[in-house]
Amino acid sequence: MSRGGALPGGIANLNDTVQVIDRDGTDLGLMIVAEAQKLASEQGGELFVTDREAKPPVVRIVIVRKARME
Repeated sequence: MSRGGALPGGIANLNDTVQVIDRDGTDLGLMIVAEAQKLASEQGGELFVTDREAKPPVVRIVIVRKARME
């Protein structure tokens, strides 16, 4: 899964710290982007930045599904 489009340039560094929110809304605390991406991948999800202006930025693990074309 490519996360390049999901993460803005401001937190593209895998060592940047982010506040992580789980799929169900649980605050998982602070972790580096690499850890957050691994956790999202293990859950079958992607990281989505919800507040890039926060210090540290807030990301949420989301499940991305492609719409079926009929």
